[in-house]
Amino acid sequence: MKVNKIIVISILVFLILAVQCKEKPTENSPEKYDTKAMVTNVATNYIIPAYSNYKDETVTLLDLMNAFTSSPSELNLTNCQNQWKETALAWQNVAMLEFGPAEGMSLKAQTNIFPVDTTLIKSNIASNTYNLQLPSNFDAKGLQSLDYLLFLPAMTHAEIVTYYINTTNAKIYLTSVATELNTNATSVFNDWNTTYKTSFINTIESNAVGTSVSNMINALSLHFEAFVRKGKVGIPLGIFNGISQQTMPGHVEGLYSGNSIDLAVQTMQSIKDYLNGKTFNSSTNGEGLSDYLDFVKAQNNGQNLSVVIDDKIDLISTNLNALSPTINDAIINNNTAVHTVYQSMQQLVPLIKIDMTSNLGVLISYQDSDGD
Repeated sequence: MKVNKIIVISILVFLILAVQCKEKPTENSPEKYDTKAMVTNVATNYIIPAYSNYKDETVTLLDLMNAFTSSPSELNLTNCQNQWKETALAWQNVAMLEFGPAEGMSLKAQTNIFPVDTTLIKSNIASNTYNLQLPSNFDAKGLQSLDYLLFLPAMTHAEIVTYYINTTNAKIYLTSVATELNTNATSVFNDWNTTYKTSFINTIESNAVGTSVSNMINALSLHFEAFVRKGKVGIPLGIFNGISQQTMPGHVEGLYSGNSIDLAVQTMQSIKDYLNGKTFNSSTNGEGLSDYLDFVKAQNNGQNLSVVIDDKIDLISTNLNALSPTINDAIINNNTAVHTVYQSMQQLVPLIKIDMTSNLGVLISYQDSDGD
């Protein structure tokens, strides 16, 4: 009995000491930061305005598509082509936000898969029987299907117009794809602008999986690693094409319009603005993830991690702008320069995926099969 009492007392003493010795949050611990102010700023001044802008661009695109299909002409075609680029650029501003309403409807997969399946597009047009909401049609719709349909390869503007004059089903397909882009954009914007904003701002009790900060960082990390570094550059460059490393320049974004560089540069600027809590389409900066990193004194080789990340993003943009006239053309004619772009992108991955997450106490919750 006496021995048992000693054991019980020893356990109690150990537990008391453990509680007393438990590390208390320091003034610069992640949990001491005003997370609510940060997510409120990002939601109010970046996310919702960026979604609103993308939605508005899809409205304009749909209007111009209707004008073109009602009266096919070279002028109306050019208007659609120009607006396609504006809509695709607007998409880059929200593409990293695949959580909440966007994740719920797989917005990215429904909006911007590339390369598109041109064979399936042609089959859908020929049959005029398709359901664009089925996953089997995801790579035959969205922005990149319109990139193909509005910039039909090896055709002049006059020939494209003639094609649509003579192909009623193609006109129907154009407006069907544009309508769905607008419907999806409107749905996500409305969800953010009504109920989800409140949920997002209030889910800040920690940085555990499923909380707002975790969702922001996981979605950003996945977007950059898999869809920017790999999708926009790595796959076309052949980095992920097995031992052969055979290039696939036809796999770039904006292949038919020739806008691959502009879209990639806009992506990098959007990521930078988002991290810095910048007000959308404004020079005003509020609280963002970069401020959170500064608060916890996150460092990388003696420099503020936020500065290192900004500098790396700027370097990537500089390297992208050095390519000409498109990423696919540069892969063929200036392969070394595209490798330079990829290497600078690769250097950004651990800064976000490892350094940022470890400093803010966020767990990466997605699976990556690249071995990076």
